[in-house]
Amino acid sequence: MVTQPRSKLVARVGALVALSVMADLFPMPRVFFGMKLDLVGTVWVSSFLLFGFETATYTSLGTFLLMTAYGPTGFVGAAMKFAATYPMILVPWLITRKASRKLILTPSYRGAMLYGFASGVAIAVRVVLTFVLNYYWAIPTFMGLPTQEVIQRFFAGSFLSFFAFVAGLNVAQGVLDAVLPWLLVVRSGLARVLGYGR
Repeated sequence: MVTQPRSKLVARVGALVALSVMADLFPMPRVFFGMKLDLVGTVWVSSFLLFGFETATYTSLGTFLLMTAYGPTGFVGAAMKFAATYPMILVPWLITRKASRKLILTPSYRGAMLYGFASGVAIAVRVVLTFVLNYYWAIPTFMGLPTQEVIQRFFAGSFLSFFAFVAGLNVAQGVLDAVLPWLLVVRSGLARVLGYGR
């Protein structure tokens, strides 16, 4: 991992965390256990594409801390946001770290296919991780009810419907988190202007 100058890193992370918090405050409807579609992940993944893994990691952690302190869903919501979205950074970084950075940031067929594959794997990891965390921790903690009772009340006792609901929300958010940053950063050519190392 390339180490950035500390002053640039701090400035970038500060600006990106502020942008992430603004994105989280944008009014969007929530489902009954707190999740909503938002643009926080767009900022995190854009920071990865623009400035690299280190900046994206610190941006994610900084946003997590502020969401824990000031967010409407507190620690549970912030932890679930981090657990759901950070794989969208970590998995593509692990998969693409051996490839040329120019390939990832070039709107070519090969670059798009590599990024698409990495993001697809990340979404699969996200779905499994968020389902397990929601089932065993987040929903009973946030709602104060056993998950089985929530499934009985809201999904007519159907475990499959509950899984499809959680998975569907996370696939939709994951696609948004992957595609919108790619369009904004790579397809637009912004990466060539503001990319990591400049």
